[in-house]
Amino acid sequence: MPLALILLRFFSVSIITFLLLAPLIRRTSREVEKPVIAIGIDGSRSVVSSTDSVNVRKNLIREIQELSRSLSDRFDVASYTFGENVSIGLPSDFKGTHTDISEFFNELAIRYANRNLGAVIIATDGIYNKGSNPYYTSLNLGAPVYSVSLGDTSRHKDVLIRNINVSKQVYLGDEFPFEIMVGADKYEGKEIKLIVKHSGETVFSRMVKAYNDHSLIRVTGSVPARQKGMQRYSVELETAGDEFSKANNRSDFYVEVFESRIRVALVYESPHPDIAAIVSALGASSKFLITQLKPAGLQIKPGDYDLVIFYQLPSVNGTSEPAGLLPEGIPVLFVIGSQTDLSGFNRIKTGLVINSQRKTMTDIQPLLNPDFSLFSLDREFSNLIAEFPPLQCPAGTYETGVMSDVLLFQKIGNVPTKFPMIMFFDTPQRKTGIISGENIWRWRISDFIKESNFNMFDDMVCRIAQYLAVRNDPSPFRIKVKSRLEEGDPLEFDATLLNPGHELVNTPDVNLDLKNEEGKTYPYLFTRTEKSYYLNAGYFPAGDYTYSASVKTSQAVYIKHGQISITPLDIEFVNLTADHSLLMQISSKHEGKVVRQNEITSLSDILKSRKDIKPLIHLQKKYTDLAGELWMFILILLLLFTEWAVRKRNGI
Repeated sequence: MPLALILLRFFSVSIITFLLLAPLIRRTSREVEKPVIAIGIDGSRSVVSSTDSVNVRKNLIREIQELSRSLSDRFDVASYTFGENVSIGLPSDFKGTHTDISEFFNELAIRYANRNLGAVIIATDGIYNKGSNPYYTSLNLGAPVYSVSLGDTSRHKDVLIRNINVSKQVYLGDEFPFEIMVGADKYEGKEIKLIVKHSGETVFSRMVKAYNDHSLIRVTGSVPARQKGMQRYSVELETAGDEFSKANNRSDFYVEVFESRIRVALVYESPHPDIAAIVSALGASSKFLITQLKPAGLQIKPGDYDLVIFYQLPSVNGTSEPAGLLPEGIPVLFVIGSQTDLSGFNRIKTGLVINSQRKTMTDIQPLLNPDFSLFSLDREFSNLIAEFPPLQCPAGTYETGVMSDVLLFQKIGNVPTKFPMIMFFDTPQRKTGIISGENIWRWRISDFIKESNFNMFDDMVCRIAQYLAVRNDPSPFRIKVKSRLEEGDPLEFDATLLNPGHELVNTPDVNLDLKNEEGKTYPYLFTRTEKSYYLNAGYFPAGDYTYSASVKTSQAVYIKHGQISITPLDIEFVNLTADHSLLMQISSKHEGKVVRQNEITSLSDILKSRKDIKPLIHLQKKYTDLAGELWMFILILLLLFTEWAVRKRNGI
């Protein structure tokens, strides 16, 4: 008996002592990952605009839900809706203003990277009007694609406005041209009346005739710009009425009418790619009238120009005092480069002094100033500017005036600085802008490489030129809002308020009343940001709106009025002929199949019969602490209890 008690005590103490060493045991876990079946439903307007629209509205969602339930026993089913964007879940309605099938495939490629994506089912009419060709974006998927073909591939008797080409910006009193493309299917030999209206008045009309079964008629003309501001023109097609759809017989276009152009003089001594980049950027907008000049014998009279750009002037080899060529009050923009005479530049007293001992140039990256508020740029600009190539800037120290505003700072290597790359200085005499580096043409090329257009760069240059050329609003209360939006874009306002010391404040409330064409008013209250105000009024239907923003300070009550036009998006009605051949190309490339809507449930048996869509087994090895095992705790407890029971029974 004593020997048994000794052994019990020995084993229990030994195990406890061993556990104090924190031993680890290796475990292998087995995890089964079901294949994912991703289902995408086209939620755009075109899906319910064809002859089978009633069937789509009534049965499509129910049939997709039945398919999901049938597949859920063997697969993980994920449903998505795509249109102008991609969202999780089935569509609650079919009101999408665009169809972007490629974005759906891109979303799946990102979301299910390194996942067990078994198959993709896409229900659409194959019509896309946004994004790239979905055939090529689908190549990023490593899974079979099955298509549910919706819509009607046959052509119906229909007349529609396919496209309108017109200048977005014109000038008061000008006759501006337009080009309208009219499509006519199965309307051979019949006449169509095209009417252009402005403020309810017909300003242009013409009779055209369809000469074959599938006609594309080009109509050109011109209309006068009689009112300044954002103007809406309506294009209407009048027919005998025997058409498949009249929803595509009307379309609007908007033209911004300016009172006069901004006259810009670009002065330089030597050619440089930057000059072409600036001219191209300003030339992309009809707001500007650009004149290129040489500094030799230059004499600018008051009223000749609204803005003068000095490129690398004063220069080390030529003109040393460009300020002497300017009459008082004309805004200037200086672009500094390797040929700039920095000593002469510093003598002009622009608000920036550059102290460069070595007079060498160095590569400097741009860094956006988040507190810049003189004018607004596209919200995507902050992401794009960080990827722009560096400018060649003078090496040295930069001293700025008290009243300077910096758009871009210099980032030297990975170190952000307070040295300005693009800055502005406003005095009672004139506005001054400075770009302290050359080779901005690389920014324009970079913009095209990343965005396939020059819009970001051109917009930045135009806004810089417009800010400098336009006279300051003397009011301390200012409102910034886009005067033209597309239906589906959020209506956003920015507001700033200056106190008598010209400091940004946001203590008083800013109210805004937005009124539609029927006279209904929507009241809003701005949200305060760090130093200003912001309002996202949400989404509004197409139409013309007026707003009145007001703020009450201890000095006065300030009120700002304006007009906003929201353009309707009818792009979904331009083409209602389903493109099932695209669906066949995609499905055949990915070893899938195209089925009609009434065959949706058959996809369950097809997918379950495929041998290549199967679960993945993941084996994961991990180490755990032996002291945390329940069985080890029970073993120790059992040994101690047994010893206690034996001693109790024998009275030891």
